[in-house]
Amino acid sequence: MEKSKKTISFVLYVTFAHVITYFICGVIFSQLMGYSEWWKQPVVCDYFRTFDGAASAAGPFIQIIRGLLFGFILIPLIDFIKQKSGWLKLWLLFVGIGIIGAPAAAPGSIEGVVYSKLPLAFHFVGLPEVCSQTLLFSLLVYRHLNSADKKSEKSEKIKNLVRAFYAAMIVFMAYAVFSIVFAVAQNVPIESGNADIRVLAQFFPPVIFAFVLWLINRFNWIVKLAVLYVLSVISFALYQSVVLHDLSFFYVFAAPLFTTALYFLFMKICEKRDTI
Repeated sequence: MEKSKKTISFVLYVTFAHVITYFICGVIFSQLMGYSEWWKQPVVCDYFRTFDGAASAAGPFIQIIRGLLFGFILIPLIDFIKQKSGWLKLWLLFVGIGIIGAPAAAPGSIEGVVYSKLPLAFHFVGLPEVCSQTLLFSLLVYRHLNSADKKSEKSEKIKNLVRAFYAAMIVFMAYAVFSIVFAVAQNVPIESGNADIRVLAQFFPPVIFAFVLWLINRFNWIVKLAVLYVLSVISFALYQSVVLHDLSFFYVFAAPLFTTALYFLFMKICEKRDTI
């Protein structure tokens, strides 16, 4: 369903890009190149309908059909267009196959020069417009495809950042709960004030470790859990020895084990949600 929506969105955007660039380039170059005068020239007037006729007025609206056609044709080439310099590759396809190498005796094409009676100079009159229009069109399509990916990547980064924050908060709360249970089990009175602040401060390094490790994609979950556990043990051992002067080996090894297990549980929940 999501893929279908993206495909329809792509086709509609291609149609819009074609119609708008066709209209803008047509207005600009018809004035710069003097189409109205060229259309009156011998042979040319027999080849084209009148410049100010009903067909020319309906041209921009007919381009909607061409735009839809381009949109459906380009669907299999989406990955090709998204590549580096994909706009240039698409434009060269237009110029090489659709304009200069067109299979019909069209103005500006090799076939047109060889097989039509159009004046040689006329073959160059329309080239600035069609080359500019297809160039702008290619740039817009390329930008649309890559900006969509960037938005998706940005959204994914924000989601990962939020999850890292949640994981860090889970780690902090887990240590707080474990410390309270540990203190009650040891019949240690839970006091407020500076003593509690000093105790809480030992949680901050493991919380930071949890946050940073979540954002590192180069490690798998086993390595992350092992690193988080080891760094937390070392952090608690150093802090309790140097700052609290009360080292508890049971707490140093047990608290990170309990917290790392919750960290792992949250990690698996996130993975499961991503696969749904």
